[in-house]
Amino acid sequence: MKSYTDDILRRSELLARIINDEELSKADAAFLFKVAEVTINRDIKALRDLGIRIFSKNNKLILEEIPQTSVLISLASNYLPLKLNSDLIYNQVKAFSKTNRKNFFSKIVLASKAINEHLILELKYKRFYDGKSASYNLLPVRLTCVGFNWILYAFKEGEDIIKSFYLSRIQKIKLTNKSFDGLSLSPDKQKLYDIEFKFVPDVRDELFDKIWFESFDLEEADGFIILRTKQPITNTLSSWCISWWDAIEIIKPQELKENIKEMIACYSAKNK
Repeated sequence: MKSYTDDILRRSELLARIINDEELSKADAAFLFKVAEVTINRDIKALRDLGIRIFSKNNKLILEEIPQTSVLISLASNYLPLKLNSDLIYNQVKAFSKTNRKNFFSKIVLASKAINEHLILELKYKRFYDGKSASYNLLPVRLTCVGFNWILYAFKEGEDIIKSFYLSRIQKIKLTNKSFDGLSLSPDKQKLYDIEFKFVPDVRDELFDKIWFESFDLEEADGFIILRTKQPITNTLSSWCISWWDAIEIIKPQELKENIKEMIACYSAKNK
């Protein structure tokens, strides 16, 4: 296992250095990664098998063209969990284990297996809005960690709207042998709104230097910055809007404004 993971790490780092215009020969790479040159030859072949046009010319490793973005994304997705797990994944699982000492492992493993193999999960879940327990049959799609909260995104059986379930609130989980066709968090499964924000000039640099959504457009008009995107209306989006204080104006939709007003009213009622 160590050899396999070392191969993934080394090949990704080698490719990153070459893309970064570092001058390396095969011998340099072997010295750098403390392996034999034959191992570097094997790495180069493995990268070529992925469609990456990497060659050695004039005693220098070069790329004939930049690899396809999809290939680089796949490599990065394999590399990051292996390289950063001690800082990210490990700490996220450790924090979750403190609140679910008995069954944190079962929840993460069974949810992951269900997603990967398209198996229906049976859950007993403690709901947020009334604190009562309810049973659901779920078609799981994705497992993510937001902060230190593990969240399972899934469709309730017979429904076509994605829902989120906190693993910490799952009271019982059962992996069934009933399979379903693969699903995704595609836009047609969520209600999306045309959203338009207007920002004051003072936040221009911050807006242009960061990625705010998976897809969005920025333009400058009459000294202001306009951000347009398509998103579902969520409390997370509403909180993001509030975090800009008076630097933001919501042009549309009205539904987002109403959601923010409701959030503020609920907060004010509890915190006078």
